[in-house]
Amino acid sequence: MSKTTRSRRRVFIPIAVGGLFAIVSLFLPGWNLLEYSIYDTFLMMKPDVKEDPSIVLLDVNDLSIQKAGSWPWPRGLMAGGLATMTEFGVNYAIFDIEFLEKSPMSVDRDYLSNGLKAEFDGVFDEVGSNVGSLFGAIAGGNIPVKAAGEYGEQLMQLIAGGKKDLYAKTERVAVENDSDLGRSMRLFGNAFVTLNMQDERVDTTNPELRTLAETKFSYPRITVRSPLEWLSKDFFIPIDEVSSMAKNAGFTNVKIDSDGVRRRIRLVEKVGDKYYLQLAFSPLVHALGEPEIEISRSRIVLKGAKLKGKTTDISIPLDEAGHMLLRWEKKTYPDSFAHMSFYQLIEYRKNEENLISNLRSLKGIEAWALVEGSNPVDEPLTAWRRAEELKQKALASGAAEDRAAWLEAKTAFKKTVDHFLQTGWDVKMTALLDAAKGKSSVADWPLYDAFKDRFAAIYGNCAKASDILESTGKELRARLAGSTCIIGWTASGSTDMGANPFDEKYVNVGTHATVINGIRQQDFLSDAPSWIGSAAAIILSFLIIFFIAQLKTVYQIVIGLGATLMVFLGSYLIFHFTGIHVPTLAPTLATFFSFMTYALVSFLVSEREKSFLRKAFGTYLSGDVINEIIANPSMLKLGGQKKWMTAMFTDIRGFSTVSEKLDPEQLVKLLNLYLSGMSDIILENRGTIDKYEGDAIISFYGAPLSYDLHARAACLAAVIMKKKEAELNVKFMADNITPNPLLTRIGLNTGDMVVGNMGTERKMDYTIMGNAVNLAARLEGVNKQYGSWILASDATKKEAGEEFISRRFDKVRVVGINTPVQLWEIVGLKSDADDKLLDFLDRFEKAHRLFDSMDWKRAEERFGALAAERPDDGPSGVYLKRSQGFLEKPPVAGWDGVFSLTEK
Repeated sequence: MSKTTRSRRRVFIPIAVGGLFAIVSLFLPGWNLLEYSIYDTFLMMKPDVKEDPSIVLLDVNDLSIQKAGSWPWPRGLMAGGLATMTEFGVNYAIFDIEFLEKSPMSVDRDYLSNGLKAEFDGVFDEVGSNVGSLFGAIAGGNIPVKAAGEYGEQLMQLIAGGKKDLYAKTERVAVENDSDLGRSMRLFGNAFVTLNMQDERVDTTNPELRTLAETKFSYPRITVRSPLEWLSKDFFIPIDEVSSMAKNAGFTNVKIDSDGVRRRIRLVEKVGDKYYLQLAFSPLVHALGEPEIEISRSRIVLKGAKLKGKTTDISIPLDEAGHMLLRWEKKTYPDSFAHMSFYQLIEYRKNEENLISNLRSLKGIEAWALVEGSNPVDEPLTAWRRAEELKQKALASGAAEDRAAWLEAKTAFKKTVDHFLQTGWDVKMTALLDAAKGKSSVADWPLYDAFKDRFAAIYGNCAKASDILESTGKELRARLAGSTCIIGWTASGSTDMGANPFDEKYVNVGTHATVINGIRQQDFLSDAPSWIGSAAAIILSFLIIFFIAQLKTVYQIVIGLGATLMVFLGSYLIFHFTGIHVPTLAPTLATFFSFMTYALVSFLVSEREKSFLRKAFGTYLSGDVINEIIANPSMLKLGGQKKWMTAMFTDIRGFSTVSEKLDPEQLVKLLNLYLSGMSDIILENRGTIDKYEGDAIISFYGAPLSYDLHARAACLAAVIMKKKEAELNVKFMADNITPNPLLTRIGLNTGDMVVGNMGTERKMDYTIMGNAVNLAARLEGVNKQYGSWILASDATKKEAGEEFISRRFDKVRVVGINTPVQLWEIVGLKSDADDKLLDFLDRFEKAHRLFDSMDWKRAEERFGALAAERPDDGPSGVYLKRSQGFLEKPPVAGWDGVFSLTEK
């Protein structure tokens, strides 16, 4: 494959794959849903956000609704809860509840059933006690009858005062809920209510109410540094009774992503020329000292915010559309943040009224007549009435000093209750009743016992109610003091639920806690611009192909998979340590498909080239050699190298005579069958076929793959070829394919040769050259002079090993080579030889030694016997003739025993 083709592939694939994912990530519908899933996974893996313990979710839950006994929930209950929150030092009350319409007046059933009844009981008990005392005194003579009128007038004044007081208190039974709630919000001080943003103008809004909202609820200290797209045109405003009394308001609208999950929220919206804050953000900004807010396209900065005792700038990152990403807790709504049922606030008020009711009942007991002076229960009841009067005054005025006076009076009331109960009137009254009983007649004793039992029971109820009030008060103060309370509907029938990344049915009121918590902890998340993912997809496609281009396919896959995993993990690590979510899907998929595409194309091209090479060279080269060329295509370049290897030359004896007797088609068929059989043996023994020259085969062993046993492989191939020749001749003769058997001569030599591609860039031949090659060619021809079939040099015989049977011939000088060469005939494998053959060869070697010692006579006799024994053994006949010739004409004096051959 050309460099140009590879270069084009390295450019085209990353452009195509990276560009594809860059485009689809920006424009394919639904792509963001997959990215959201990765974001949610990263958020699940990221350590959870630290939870601010001062955030309390006040749930109007099933218990609250069940105990209230009515629906819709009376706003007067909210008002009562706010009073309790005021008493226990709650910092902020955030109402995720819309007050858009007026509510009807309602009956304060608790007050009607408990408080008012107690008031009636107290007044009438006091009147009854005074009437009884008056008539008792007259009957006993303690008051003259003429003085009874004066006491009666005082009694009538008492009745008139009680009547007036009761009438005033009955007015409290009918509750104007909206005004009551508004006054309670003003009394509390930091109550924040809901604006509902609209994308269209609302024409039904009362102009005065709109002016109130624009003036009171907008935030003036905002600077916008870069233009943003504002989503709202108007808003629904709470009713006047609430809007005028609340501290401020904020909008509750939440951005819902296309998969229905809430991941982001707007903190600031603009309507007209005014800016408004999100419901949770509004009280938080107030708590931070109402800093200047600076808005740009990528962030909101709270300049000079007061957080945790320090003045600092808080920078809140925004997404491309100007939303803050919500730092959700990895929990369900019930498990996140601190929770309280709103009913606990109402229950505290009931416990308090229960205590007052019991105190009033205790006051009306006749046994107090035994105590000199005023009734001790008057002090806590008076303190209670004082506190209630100051509360009503504070509700009416909204003045801070009236609020403080009420709270101080409530503290004083609790102290008077504690003092009363600690005085031990249960013991004292028992002693007084027992003393009075002792002075009375026996007939009156049951009456005193009844007084004692009734006092003990009611006093015990007072003590128990006080203990409950004190314990619940401590619990509420511990949980609420300094807290930010978020109030919303959480009952099972509520529809105010949505999905977040961790909970499919998350109560939406928890969103506001998440906003406050994330900003207070300064644990922010942000989205990198979507174009970064597109750019990364293209860049990573180029990078991965740059790194794997020179590698094998298996390494391309391993490194590619590793790189894909690294891209994904790298995105998560960025998110883990910085909170920035970089678009991950497009870069990850681009990396994966780039390396897979490149690897697949490379594999297909490589397989096509390998297939071509196997087809092109399969006839000439062994599988090992072809694999080496495939693994290292540079072997096909021009050039050679010097290697120690073994060359083989084969030729068919008298093939010209055979070819003259066959027509061309028969000749081609014969040659194909013969050459196929012989070539297969060469290739199977790791040989490389250099070329065919007619019936001759030129091959070599030890290249292009280098291995040590090339001489053995060549000798083994030669032996097997002679066996194959015999098999082929049986078939050829039986099928009348050849007129004569084909007999192959083989020459083998081992030595230094030059091997490589010879020729030109357009036409080259992988071949061998050198004197050692020429010697192998000469040895093939020398077989004719010795009547042998496989002739090898001394170097080949030595390197072939001991598993072959060989027969020593002469040292010769072949044509063109002056260095004497020791000749050996490779007879066969020792494992195939029988004793007769071994004995014959042993006798041949002994005869050859006589020949070497120039004992021509004895040599003649020995070779003659061998030739007679095996007439087809050519070497025996050759040496017989030579011995006879030297008997007639001895060699020249000083002959070194080396024969110079004159024929090739």
